[in-house]
Amino acid sequence: MRLLKKAFLFFLIAVLAVLVFPVNVLSIHDDDTSYVTRLGTVRVTIEYNHSVEHSEVIEILTVNSSGMYVRKMLWSDFGAGLPEDIQGMEDGMYYKDVDQYLGKSLDYWFIPFNRAKVMVNGRLVVAPKHAELVKFRIRRCPLIMVLLRRC
Repeated sequence: MRLLKKAFLFFLIAVLAVLVFPVNVLSIHDDDTSYVTRLGTVRVTIEYNHSVEHSEVIEILTVNSSGMYVRKMLWSDFGAGLPEDIQGMEDGMYYKDVDQYLGKSLDYWFIPFNRAKVMVNGRLVVAPKHAELVKFRIRRCPLIMVLLRRC
């Protein structure tokens, strides 16, 4: 019986150690929504209407524990901060393959006109309804907090 208690105690300590072990996560937050996912390699797609040109823009990022990287940009018009050096056309939009490191923290300001959508691995996770800042962060968080979606 004593051996069984020791085995159970060891098992309990091992489980707790795993649950408090910090893991790398991507968190995406706006005023209304909070999304957290563990990192391996994550694909983030940000779609919005350009505030000045009123045209669709799509930015594709990859995210891993070392940071966020812009991989591709697609747009349908020119002007006001949009690229002019196109590499081709895809589905009626201009595109440019990019390999630019953005860091571990990124903020986007969206207004209702933008009709922004943020997708992670093809799943819609944030769609701001009013003018607000959407924050992207890579950080470490205890596994239990990630499982509870509280990180």
